[in-house]
Amino acid sequence: MKKMPVLLTFDVDGEMIWRCRDPENANRPVALSLGEYGIKCGLPRVLKTLKKFDLPATFFVPGFIAEKYPHVIPLLNDGRNDIGNHSYSHTYPDKFPSKEAEEEDYKKAQKILTEQLGWEPKGYRSPAWEYSVHSLDIIEEMGFEYASNMMGSDSIEYLDTSAVPGGRKSNIVELPIHWILDDAAFWMYSVRIVGKAMQPLESVLDCWCREFDGLYEDFMAEVAEKGDSDICFVLTCHPQIIGRPSRVSVLERLIEHMNGTGNVEYITAKTAVERFRARHEA
Repeated sequence: MKKMPVLLTFDVDGEMIWRCRDPENANRPVALSLGEYGIKCGLPRVLKTLKKFDLPATFFVPGFIAEKYPHVIPLLNDGRNDIGNHSYSHTYPDKFPSKEAEEEDYKKAQKILTEQLGWEPKGYRSPAWEYSVHSLDIIEEMGFEYASNMMGSDSIEYLDTSAVPGGRKSNIVELPIHWILDDAAFWMYSVRIVGKAMQPLESVLDCWCREFDGLYEDFMAEVAEKGDSDICFVLTCHPQIIGRPSRVSVLERLIEHMNGTGNVEYITAKTAVERFRARHEA
């Protein structure tokens, strides 16, 4: 029986979310503390949960965070997890003044991560889940094997940006994501965002469980019809958000719900990409 692939991914952004949104936040200790919580408290709590269920995960880390908190990468680099490039400065790609500036940022992160890991990351996640007109060229030239930014499919596919002028198909493998499976969409709060409210725990759990159930049903139907399926469940979380005690309990209950099928397999992005390439010629 084919098992449903589940990818638990975490963007270890720390205070970079706040710094990139407003440079003045670098002078606001309360704003920065929201991100620092993710490093001090949230990440250890996430790792404890993964250990409890004996699960691997994929972590996307900005170079700035790896540089400022040198203990983070050794915590993640345990031989089971995958670690991906999440830029250096968490600057939104279309905010860079040039291709050279964007490329320099990604390469700076890659150098820091490679030195700390002892191996070179092969995955890229945009800080904004969006590309600039130069991003695809850059990540191809840097030799990335996979990315995780697109919302146009439920299935793992080869990256295709041909919907926009100058876009094209790529040999980079795309791991599909969506805002509905992102903790920030429900719980990232700021007094500066008018109308933004934190959602109830049970509502988020119900949403994620229903989303999984629907994808699982489609996955099993496709397996029955074709013998295999590239449909997957990719959850994106942030330690400073999901790492609150009440919210990490939602993650645990979601895992228990998915385990209830008896037919899921938790894998890293690296493993998902290797299996996809083995089945589909680029």
